[in-house]
Amino acid sequence: MLLTKKIKLHYLGIILVAIMHCANLFSQDSDSLKVEDLFNMPLNDFLNVKIVSASKTQQQIKDAAASVHVITAEQIKERGYFTLEEALSDLPGFQFRNTVGFNSYVFMRGAPNQNNLILLLVDGVQINELNSGGFYAGGQFNLSTIDRIEVIYGPASALYGTNALSGIINIITLNPKENKKNQVSILGGNFKTAMADFNLTNYHEKKDIGYSISGMYKTSEKADLRGEKGDNNWTNDMENFENDISLSMKLNIKNFDAGIVYQEKKSSNTTYNKSIDEKYLDQNTLWDIAFLNGFVKYSNTKHEKWKEFATLYYRNATVQPNTVFSIEKATDTTSGTQVGYYRPNQLIGFENQLNYYATDYLIITGGIVGEAEQLSDGFSITNSVSETTPPPRPQSPNMIKDYLFSYYLQGQVKILKSLCFTGGFRHDFSSYYKQILTPRAGLVFNNNQLTIKLLYGDAFRAAKPWDYNYGIGNSNLKPEKMHSLEFSSSYVIKNNLLLGVSAYKNLIDNKLTKDTTTNSNRWINKNELNTYGIDVYSNYSFKKTQIYANYTYSSSYEQDGIIIPEISMHTANLGLTYAVNSHFKLNLRANYIGERKNPNIIPNTGNTTIDDALLFHTCISYFDLKKFDLQLKVSNLLNQEYYHPANLFEGRYRQPQRTITFKISYNF
Repeated sequence: MLLTKKIKLHYLGIILVAIMHCANLFSQDSDSLKVEDLFNMPLNDFLNVKIVSASKTQQQIKDAAASVHVITAEQIKERGYFTLEEALSDLPGFQFRNTVGFNSYVFMRGAPNQNNLILLLVDGVQINELNSGGFYAGGQFNLSTIDRIEVIYGPASALYGTNALSGIINIITLNPKENKKNQVSILGGNFKTAMADFNLTNYHEKKDIGYSISGMYKTSEKADLRGEKGDNNWTNDMENFENDISLSMKLNIKNFDAGIVYQEKKSSNTTYNKSIDEKYLDQNTLWDIAFLNGFVKYSNTKHEKWKEFATLYYRNATVQPNTVFSIEKATDTTSGTQVGYYRPNQLIGFENQLNYYATDYLIITGGIVGEAEQLSDGFSITNSVSETTPPPRPQSPNMIKDYLFSYYLQGQVKILKSLCFTGGFRHDFSSYYKQILTPRAGLVFNNNQLTIKLLYGDAFRAAKPWDYNYGIGNSNLKPEKMHSLEFSSSYVIKNNLLLGVSAYKNLIDNKLTKDTTTNSNRWINKNELNTYGIDVYSNYSFKKTQIYANYTYSSSYEQDGIIIPEISMHTANLGLTYAVNSHFKLNLRANYIGERKNPNIIPNTGNTTIDDALLFHTCISYFDLKKFDLQLKVSNLLNQEYYHPANLFEGRYRQPQRTITFKISYNF
């Protein structure tokens, strides 16, 4: 154990030296950079990149009243990201609970959750699961169709309503008018990993009509978790897989945009329960969930003083009726059983937004939102007569109708040439959780290469049927509410070194907590969750090299000082991309996860400590070889044995071993 820690500290020292070296390099003569240098993009230009998620209006990153990080299509490509959480893991402030099974949970700024404290959007339309408010991480996202991922840190209920506590992740796909991409790709690797995808785009400039069609299939067993390799949670006969499908289409006709995305995720549900020393089998389970999102948007941008956007959208998130949640073993007195689940949910909504440019110093944004949703009050469950017999198809569960009306108003006022104030609120009226008012306010100072932001915001997460009806149920649940204060600053040195820091303090009260003191489980409002932390980050560009580095300190505790499990106080990331020439790129990334506390005692260790881990990944790419792109990627390069916490049973989740994939793409 001591030797392992010394090795990790040695590698961590390498990371720290590299960060210090990165910070020291800016003193070199940047005037020697040549125009033809591949990575000589001024970082001031990056801060001028326009985003839409922070204020629902197009604005530069430096002007947004929020801390923002953007993952670009180029970064996704050159680093070879395979899943969404892989991309998020290189950003500051993110931690994970990957069950290496039916879901992976994303923790943002020190708040453990069931993916229901973050809003996940695709082209501005929420893709969170309707019944629980959480989202599904995993391989069902087609990363080859992404233009950028806008990550907004901190509360955003003042514009987006419920669930926008920790932040927003908005996946923005390629626009046929701006990005012509025709590509076919195939990928293969160990752990039976395979992928095939395509993207077809066309745009007729004279008629102002464009479209894109894309599709993807992925499959992987992700890791070897059998027997001792999986920490003795499952048998040597364990079955574990994930099969993902994504189909999407976008259409642009003059002022109208339309899009539809279908995603289906089929995975083994083995890792939900232990099979060793338990009653459950670890084969033949299936978790099958499908998402269907569609929108039609009209944009009126002809007027100088105002712009109008009207969006009609549809969302469907259904746990399919062929789902086999668990299989219980036969005993001397029982024949066992397979348990079938079914949970359909759907929503239709409308949003109308008006941006009024009153003067050069005042922009007013206002909008109304109306939604009608039909939600299952719980799972429809069936049981088979034996462990080898599939369960009967579940009938439709009891459905709950819910209606929402909201309005929001926000103003951006330029007080001085370099100082802007943003303030606003949203008022939600729900037939389910009554009414909630959430405000936000921020001061943004911009002066040449220096940006300073002081931000305050409230947010809430309203209980959903999944919460109200869990276990014996609790109909008296109140919304969780968060109050947040943040200071952030960034500074660009000689156009090629960006340094930034964010410090925040969050308080979540009426926190939903699982109550196990009654005869059965249920959720109750209890305790507070206090989180405070610091993100430090830098980006450096020099000739043929790009380097990023970030470090996060995070402290999470209840009001009585008890430390929140699953959150590491220290995480760090470092990445380097070197362009040998215009075709050949080398990428090396490192992720450090500090020691964490597991919610339960780990049988293999006899304590609740999850050791720290330092992971390395590399990707070697050769682009545009007679229209072909070739890419070799190795994740967990040193085959580090590391774990994530488990809140479902007394144990922990072994994470994937070294994974090697090779990808070929053809561009036409």
